[in-house]
Amino acid sequence: MRTIVVRLLLLSTAALSLSACFNDAPGIEQSGLCTYNTDPQAERCKAGQMAWFRPDQGKLISEEMALSVAAAYCDFNYQVMHNRAGVLCVFTDQRLQVAKEKP
Repeated sequence: MRTIVVRLLLLSTAALSLSACFNDAPGIEQSGLCTYNTDPQAERCKAGQMAWFRPDQGKLISEEMALSVAAAYCDFNYQVMHNRAGVLCVFTDQRLQVAKEKP
């Protein structure tokens, strides 16, 4: 009897730990992309939308600017990709006010 209880507990624990692998959150809309290179343009993006900060053509951004853009506009519940050509992430409007207050 004790062996059955132990097995059931182990099975329950395994099932519970695997449940995190099956997230019920809706996927990100992959068919659209909001592209911006200024704060006013970023305000047109919608929360949950894929967004690309793309500097003016031919310009590269610094690591500091990439982090600044990510800090203002990226939802950190999802992956953020950045390099000197820009920042790509899931947009959030939760910190738009902070972006407006930047010095």
